[in-house]
Amino acid sequence: MVCADPETKDHGQSYLVWESSDWLKKRQVTTLIVPATNPGVYAGTTHLALEMHKTAILAHKRYKEAEAAAKKMLMHAFKEHHFLELQDDNGDVIGYTARELFEHLIDQYVQPEDVADQVTELHKQLEQSYDPTEEPQVYYKAVQDAKLTLESLNQTIDQETLIRHGLNQFKEHLDLRYDIKAWKKLDRADKTWKKFKSHFTKAINDNRNDMGTLKQMGIANAVKEQVNQNKENQQLLAQASDEAHDKIEQLQKQQEQLYAALMAKQPQPQPQQPLQDNTAATIKALTDKINRLESGNSSTKRGGGGGGSSQGGGKRHKGWLLPNGKDGIRNTRRWDNDNYCWTCGFDIKHNSMTCQYIKEPEKHQKEATATNTMNGSTRNLHLRT
Repeated sequence: MVCADPETKDHGQSYLVWESSDWLKKRQVTTLIVPATNPGVYAGTTHLALEMHKTAILAHKRYKEAEAAAKKMLMHAFKEHHFLELQDDNGDVIGYTARELFEHLIDQYVQPEDVADQVTELHKQLEQSYDPTEEPQVYYKAVQDAKLTLESLNQTIDQETLIRHGLNQFKEHLDLRYDIKAWKKLDRADKTWKKFKSHFTKAINDNRNDMGTLKQMGIANAVKEQVNQNKENQQLLAQASDEAHDKIEQLQKQQEQLYAALMAKQPQPQPQQPLQDNTAATIKALTDKINRLESGNSSTKRGGGGGGSSQGGGKRHKGWLLPNGKDGIRNTRRWDNDNYCWTCGFDIKHNSMTCQYIKEPEKHQKEATATNTMNGSTRNLHLRT
């Protein structure tokens, strides 16, 4: 029902359920609405007085119809159990105005946190994405509906906020970049929500009919899709590398423990020997897999800037460099230290003093270092440079 009082603006007869203080918070509302009263029996003596009396009767009739419609709407929108406390002995809800029914629902079922959650959700709708496959009016209406609902919850949303959200969405589309620049050049007085809608609606429709723009959009979308695919490949490579590195480190530790046990001539259970062989084979397989992944990754980056390389062409991970030699000889270091052992050589975690793998105790030199090997092992010394 359309309200005859122009002071209700776009809110119709919703003044029937709002308190005066809340009603004045509505968008564009500046005046309280005074409901029409019953003029009673006509007691005038002129034709003008009679017409005024008829007008007053009609206004009161319309007010009562609006009041009844509001009550009917509330009773229909909510379930019967919401009004159990207001029912009489016959199960009827009689004698309550629409405002009293509305306040009953607010008091009984609406919590402040519920309103806060709805406000948060509506603000997210203001920031929803623009879909270029749909008409721009679909985006405009969704934003405007969220704005009106927020205003009904006493949240002020001005047109500058709508325009700001709209620009944030349109700037993601390359075909609208010139139209955004044209919009920013307009005078502040011309930057209204109505002007914003017409400006970008025309721009979007022109772009859809421009073959040159469509071609540019196709190229841009293809490039964007390739970039997204490369990002996904990078993520898969990083995940596979991390898993492989962790597995290699775990297996290397296990191999060192087995080797230490053998060197100490401790009795070793028979089933453990195949485990050591299997460990070495697993390390080699994982190392080859990493080399293949990194080789494929570097080919996708051809022509662009490479990632952080280090001396020897290896890739740093968790404090050591991955072996990447394919001839069986490592050409990259594993450890960021300068440790040397007379028995074990260079690029290790221990030194000559702490070695637990001494094969010939009578020959082992505990004072040997990388700078003074004392005729010790030359293993991996070529990596020291």
